[in-house]
Amino acid sequence: LFRSRIYPTLRGYSSWPLRQASTAAMAGAAGLLESMSDSIQKHGGSDLSKAAETHQMILSFKPDWDSYEATKGAASILKLVEADAPAIKNTSLIQGHISVLQACMNALSMSDEKPVQWLLTLFYDMLRADSTSYNIFEVALKNQINVFKPLMSLLLRQGLDSYSADKASWILSAVMSHFPHSYSQGVVQEFVVALLDPTKTSCSELGQLEAITNLLKSDSFRKLVWSHQGVSDRIFRIQKSAPSPHLYKCVFAIWTLSFDPAITETMKDLQVIKKIREILTYCRVEKVIRLCLTVLKNFLSNKGLCEHIVEEGILEAVQQLEFEKWRDAELYDDIKDMAVQISSEVSEMSNFERYERELQTGKLAWGFIHSSKFWAENVMKFESNDFSALKKLAVLLSSPSTDSTTLAVACHDIGEFVTLHPLGKKKVAQLNVKERVMQLMGSNEAEHREVRREALLCCQKIMLNKWQDMDQVPK
Repeated sequence: LFRSRIYPTLRGYSSWPLRQASTAAMAGAAGLLESMSDSIQKHGGSDLSKAAETHQMILSFKPDWDSYEATKGAASILKLVEADAPAIKNTSLIQGHISVLQACMNALSMSDEKPVQWLLTLFYDMLRADSTSYNIFEVALKNQINVFKPLMSLLLRQGLDSYSADKASWILSAVMSHFPHSYSQGVVQEFVVALLDPTKTSCSELGQLEAITNLLKSDSFRKLVWSHQGVSDRIFRIQKSAPSPHLYKCVFAIWTLSFDPAITETMKDLQVIKKIREILTYCRVEKVIRLCLTVLKNFLSNKGLCEHIVEEGILEAVQQLEFEKWRDAELYDDIKDMAVQISSEVSEMSNFERYERELQTGKLAWGFIHSSKFWAENVMKFESNDFSALKKLAVLLSSPSTDSTTLAVACHDIGEFVTLHPLGKKKVAQLNVKERVMQLMGSNEAEHREVRREALLCCQKIMLNKWQDMDQVPK
């Protein structure tokens, strides 16, 4: 039942910018996903169990609305609102008596934390369970009911418990994201500044991440939020061993960002592909894996990130997932489809032109275009332009400014060329490469450990070919 309600919805978010209705559906899907049965996983399962216990304890409290000054006038209606009632029922009730929402906003200023926590939990659950509950706040905005001020005041209250802070920030960020035209960028900026400042708010790490993710869903606020100092760090410092809700929100944030080409470019420098590979390799929570695959699908449309996907070994990480045991049979199909798509990119990206582009930069790095497979498929292309690529390798070897990794890769590549090309030894001899390789083989510099190894292997290949030539001399 959960899969049929959620996964088709999640798959539907392939065309952005999202309309408000899609944003609401996204919020609903994300909320349901996180409240599903796999919330009690080995990754943070105990924390989630404790959170569920706290949640249930708060809802078991029965507020006496007649005894609170802020809610006396609406007590008769508030008594009809039940925490365990379907969201649509409470939505209809409050929407039909919008003054009740004003009373609820007023009640957030009370010093008694129990009714405040109860109200926050009520609205939090309603918005997550049924996106049509946002209609309450739409009506409120039309009736000039201020939602931002009471929630923001609560969030900034000194000594506020982290549970209430997390719920207040989630509700406020969700409403702002859902109705972006009702909130200025200045207001959003004010919220983000307070959210990330531990001296102003008491939000937990997950609470901060959830609020940021809510705002990133909005096309209107995405660039603003992403440009704010501390947001990228909040998203990317999540470790692969973090609890599944943290990982899910981290990947969810990356997913929302992946729809903006300019932001996607900036994520390259943050090693976003490496982050996804680490999560795919370590995490075994289905909803996290599924979302990682969705992110990769978006990234495949970016040629720059395609290179990173190939070089970071994402294909191997995805293929390994096929051998895991998943509850959802459809996930196997998603994994296979992604493996096929990445394999296609590997074939396209493992070409000689890409190798030449890297040579042009003057810096070489270990990757697919230095693999045995690449050399077997492309060695004859080194004849183009009078063996210009080989000559550039020789220049890199002889240059005193070449870094150690480039020297090691260059030695490796020359060894591959000597081994696989019919004229390999002859061409290398013409460039006087062997002398330089032997010099590197005897280097005593500490950072040249890898260089010495590759130079030794390269020299062995050159000498091996020489002995083979001697065997072919007529006796």
